[in-house]
Amino acid sequence: MGLLERFASAIPTFSRGGIHPEDHKELTAGCAIEDYQPSLVVVPVSQSLGPSAVPIVEKAQKVRRGDVIASDEGGAVPIHAPVSGIIKSVDRGVHPTLVLDTTITIQARPDEDGAAREYPEVPGWEALDKEALLDKIRLGGIVGLGGATFPTYKKLKLPPEARVDTLIINGSECEPYLTCDYRLMLEEPESVVLGAWLIAKIIGVASCLIGVEDNKRPAAEAIEQAIERLGIARMDPPVRMEVVLTQTKYPQGSEKQLIQALLQRVVPKGKLPLHVGVVVQNVATAYACLDAVRYHKPVLDRVVTISGLGITQPRNLRLPIGTTVQEIIKACGGLKDGVVKILAGGPMMGRTLGDMGAPVTKGTSGLLFLTRAETNLGNFQACVGCGECLDVCPLGLEPNRVSVLVEAGRPLETEPFGALECFECGCCAYACPSNRPLVQFMQMAKSAMRRRIAAAGKAA
Repeated sequence: MGLLERFASAIPTFSRGGIHPEDHKELTAGCAIEDYQPSLVVVPVSQSLGPSAVPIVEKAQKVRRGDVIASDEGGAVPIHAPVSGIIKSVDRGVHPTLVLDTTITIQARPDEDGAAREYPEVPGWEALDKEALLDKIRLGGIVGLGGATFPTYKKLKLPPEARVDTLIINGSECEPYLTCDYRLMLEEPESVVLGAWLIAKIIGVASCLIGVEDNKRPAAEAIEQAIERLGIARMDPPVRMEVVLTQTKYPQGSEKQLIQALLQRVVPKGKLPLHVGVVVQNVATAYACLDAVRYHKPVLDRVVTISGLGITQPRNLRLPIGTTVQEIIKACGGLKDGVVKILAGGPMMGRTLGDMGAPVTKGTSGLLFLTRAETNLGNFQACVGCGECLDVCPLGLEPNRVSVLVEAGRPLETEPFGALECFECGCCAYACPSNRPLVQFMQMAKSAMRRRIAAAGKAA
């Protein structure tokens, strides 16, 4: 029985909350991935959760694409030169989420001998043991490319007591506008599948589910055909790999919601997916893991969706890390009149950019150039107690109570209403008829509680 027949009658999803925003994916869903070479890159050293990498290069130094330019000292994830060229500066610069960060600026130039660094296939990569595979992923600077940016080798290095039986590869891409994962699955399905097999081998499971929303059926079919062509069930070790169509519903791509949709398992409050026997990885992360192991190629670039009604030529570009927004705008034909907001990421969880010198990082899945017709810039009003935010919250939190307490100057009283559990999906703000910035209220509450915890630690 084929994929479409299996899931035509009952398409799974998570049980509580969620929304159905217009997806706007038609702007780039038909745009094949194109490579782009910038003239200059600005590479931040903070590109993953945890410690920042430490610069090991200096001004005027020559580097080749793939050289380590910031080390993994102190448990950080290494950063590599995404282009060959000359170090122009190591200084404070713009960061898309941290505002400012130490950045390494490289003026791109061809290699002196005219030959770009190549990454030939590593003989016998399939037979490497778990520790060797983890080390290659660590040295490759792989992080969660779905946006979380947690160091991948740390996530795959499970604690001894963990009892994991299933790997989930997240191909949901539920954020509106974004199609970078869709195009990756459609154009390079075998690499995604082999990357999934590799991760399953590392964590020692024989079962892998690849969840794809049902508005991406061509990608789901491409992945299923690649599984059959590669004979994943007959490889060493064999893995039972299956594509599962899920309902198109935001935030289907959230780990906890996807686990519930595919396995009917509920991750308890304060726990991780591994506590219910699951590891979740994004399709782009699986692809990058294969690159690191099969070709010893680090994260040098990533696919980014450039979209919105405010950009002249929406595209899916494979961009070297550090490519600046201003250069991307030029590559896409410039801005149209009427752009009122520029976002790094999707419209639900992305961050507003205020400086066109901001660069693409490993966690940048999209750049959106939105017009007034695509945004709501009206002032927010008082909470009217309608309960819409309660209905759509996938975790059953109380954003209304949090927002009112924060407004009253009492953010430390918000923990019982879920401020610390919130993963900032934005469903509540989308549904709020008073246009209240509920995600920002959650962020303010979290910050206040974290400051209290830090102060208590210092006092102790």
